[in-house]
Amino acid sequence: MDSLNTTESTDLIPKVLASYLEVSSCYPAPSQIHSAITHPVIKPLSQMSILTPQAGADDGQPPPLTFSTSLFRQISPALYLQRHLVHSPPTRPNGRSPSQCRDFTLTTNSLSHAHGSAVVRAGDTAVVCGIRGEILTVAPGDDPSRFESYHSFPTSATHACGARGAGGASWGGLIIPNVELSTGCSKKYPLGPPGGLAQTLSDQLHELINVTKLVSLDSLRIYDSDDDSSLSSTMKIKGYWSLYVDVLCISLDGNILDAAWYAIVAAIKSSRLPLASWNQAEERIFCHESPSHPISLRQSLPFTTTFALIPLPRSEDHRNETAILLNDPDSYEEDEACEILTILSTAEFGLAGLRTRVEKIEKRGGWKVGLAQIESCAHLAASKAARYLHSLTQDQLTPM
Repeated sequence: MDSLNTTESTDLIPKVLASYLEVSSCYPAPSQIHSAITHPVIKPLSQMSILTPQAGADDGQPPPLTFSTSLFRQISPALYLQRHLVHSPPTRPNGRSPSQCRDFTLTTNSLSHAHGSAVVRAGDTAVVCGIRGEILTVAPGDDPSRFESYHSFPTSATHACGARGAGGASWGGLIIPNVELSTGCSKKYPLGPPGGLAQTLSDQLHELINVTKLVSLDSLRIYDSDDDSSLSSTMKIKGYWSLYVDVLCISLDGNILDAAWYAIVAAIKSSRLPLASWNQAEERIFCHESPSHPISLRQSLPFTTTFALIPLPRSEDHRNETAILLNDPDSYEEDEACEILTILSTAEFGLAGLRTRVEKIEKRGGWKVGLAQIESCAHLAASKAARYLHSLTQDQLTPM
């Protein structure tokens, strides 16, 4: 065996080391990768490239690391959204300004088997609402006056269904909403039993229906046709129409509450119930195929508007502003929000023109929303309510 020449071995060390340094200089250093993630350079998609080894620049330093738009959004979704909002003027990734809501479309009476229906689409969020009326007969000995108060309703839709099934129905049991998320509406909600979002939304809608006193109770009463003036108006009530409000979400891209509530208001407004009367001979309620009557709603219609609060990093240009409110957030913006603000406002046409009013403000999350921001959101909510009311007065809401 030949002995190893130590002189030749020593001469190879600089050559191997030089080759290693030449190859490693093509790849970014760990400090560059950290700098690119924390302070990325946002460029148009045409100017970006996927992470690849890059050749050295003329000064011997490797060029800055860049990401494609989709890769940057997956690596750091919160920072990706913040980088859009700190620009002047701030622009969301979907191209909208912070105060801009998505365009919506409304179609009513699309379901022929329901007493009323509405389809609402806002961006990529789409819901279908169907109204089905069933008769609830007042049993002998029952006091109909417990149906006549808005303050006797249960606190949740689950309690309302339970009370109605046990024969203890109240006003809260006359209008029962139910929300279902269809399979494939979003990748977040796979096939399976109803999740927490659907149940929570059902309770929210049930509370809104009762708090706003959306439906006029007189349009749900079924009277005795007897003209005996000795009977009080309450004693002449023999039954009520119970409304089942089924909301199906066929596409979910954020802010389902506003879309579902608008669909419910439009569906109830377009509903037509058969004329029902009490038959004394057979002592039961009969329904006539025609004519039908509409369901009366309150004069000033209520609408909801939702905002998402996005935290911003502190910088020299935004020393005092640490968060920004986004009107009508999509699913991506909702995931990055630290707080959700919902404003319930009403709109009606009067002698002096359109009149709007804020009835309720509800927020979930921290405490970062200030009075100035709430005032700005109230103006945006009033504007959106006016748009909703105008769309409900169009010719598409004529009876079938």
